[in-house]
Amino acid sequence: MSEPHVGWTMEQRAAVKRYFQFAAAFAVVGIALSVFLIASGNSGGWALLGIMGCISIISYFFIQKGKNGRA
Repeated sequence: MSEPHVGWTMEQRAAVKRYFQFAAAFAVVGIALSVFLIASGNSGGWALLGIMGCISIISYFFIQKGKNGRA
């Protein structure tokens, strides 16, 4: 017999929102740094931009799974 799905509690949603805001602040700094590195000709900027993109996509899918089902 499976457990009933009740979704995230208010506390869990608030914590995810705080973590997302914290991560978004670092993402803005990381994207600005990667743009600076790319503009100055450093290939590490592309790597940083790729890493930031992967983290953003994974976070998006994690949050969507938490909204729609079990995380």
